Amino acid sequence: MKSKFIYIILIITLLVCSLCSCADKNNEVPATEAYAQTDGIDYVSASQLIAEKTGVPMNPAYLESMGKEMAGALISSIENGTYTDLTWLELTGYSYHVTCDILNGNIDADNISDFGFNGKDNFTVSFVGDILFDPDFRPMVHANEMGGVLNCIDAATVDYLKASDVFLINNEFSLGSRGAPLAGKTWTFQVAPKMLSLYDDMGVDIVSLANNHVYDYGIEGFEDTLKYIDEAGIPRVGAGMNLGEAAEGYYFIVNGIKVGIIAASCAEKKYFTPVATETTPGIMGTYETADFIEAVKVADSQCDVLVAYVHWGTENTTALDDNQKSFAREYIDAGVDAVIGGHTHCLQGMEFYNGKPIVYSVGNFWFNSKSLDSCVITLRIDNKLKTEALIVPLEQKGCETRLLTDESERRALFDRVESYEPQGVVIADDGLITSVS
Repeated sequence: MKSKFIYIILIITLLVCSLCSCADKNNEVPATEAYAQTDGIDYVSASQLIAEKTGVPMNPAYLESMGKEMAGALISSIENGTYTDLTWLELTGYSYHVTCDILNGNIDADNISDFGFNGKDNFTVSFVGDILFDPDFRPMVHANEMGGVLNCIDAATVDYLKASDVFLINNEFSLGSRGAPLAGKTWTFQVAPKMLSLYDDMGVDIVSLANNHVYDYGIEGFEDTLKYIDEAGIPRVGAGMNLGEAAEGYYFIVNGIKVGIIAASCAEKKYFTPVATETTPGIMGTYETADFIEAVKVADSQCDVLVAYVHWGTENTTALDDNQKSFAREYIDAGVDAVIGGHTHCLQGMEFYNGKPIVYSVGNFWFNSKSLDSCVITLRIDNKLKTEALIVPLEQKGCETRLLTDESERRALFDRVESYEPQGVVIADDGLITSVS
């Protein structure tokens, strides 16, 4: 009778503790209290424990929805010291940052697209350089002669880009019909909004506006560019009506992993394109790195893998500017996982810094009539967050872009890229990029 009485008192005590979320004087819940002795997990206490130890704003209902086995494994990892941020992805299929977004209610934010699961153990994010749809310039003149832009970019290239889980292109022009060409600027580009339908045809998921032509037709053309891209439902980075908008990253969730992309430009020697400020419109500038570094830090705190897409360098040369090399390192030190550059209209060299890839320029994609090496740079990210960089070789020639499939042509392009300053990579025959060291 006495033992039965003691058992009843023990059960009552456990129930009271679970209701009041017992904790020590520092309001921390010991890991052992996360388990009820007879009925499984005390989800209230366990949620408090997880929130305190991991920073994830866990609530009991969500934790219970994970199931006892998964929740118990999570608690055990905290208890035995094996917990890392990767634990979320390994146990639940959703990364730390995605889980936080779900629990914070941010998963439906305007700057997040959830692409679900692709059924593979990795996914790809691909980047190309400049594209131009201005009807007064040779590429579009040729396209009209050929029956359309997609008759000038071969099907193999388009198929590859459509197969990428995420695909970014540099929107190197203004949109609309308002405004006037900037006085004193040699080349100015303006394109009818209807041409944006080509992005859907090509599988484009996001555009960068951080370049030296988005403001070619002044403030009216710039405002219209933002408006028409938004109306087309195309995510954009790198420009806005103020610094906050220009600096904001865009995020894609694929296979439960959150990838962020931010963009900036320091391409002009003579400034025609305004840099956004707290109160004025323009591009995200990185002529001085402080604002962009702050943007990097903010974006890094919100995603698992962060890519900086930067418009920079000197046109038509493989020689690197000093600021390309120093800025890339600053971005990586601040939290970027890969730096992809453009603007120079030719391929430039590559290297790794602290294990992170730097591609100094991807060159043109489909932009002028010159015969040039070109490429797609693809980041392949697996379910352990391992990120590999690959180069897919292209050629722009005669206002057309084609995928190089001949092994000798491919190898010749890879060898040229390896030879460019800073001679920092080895490119395998399949396009995998690795460090020379």
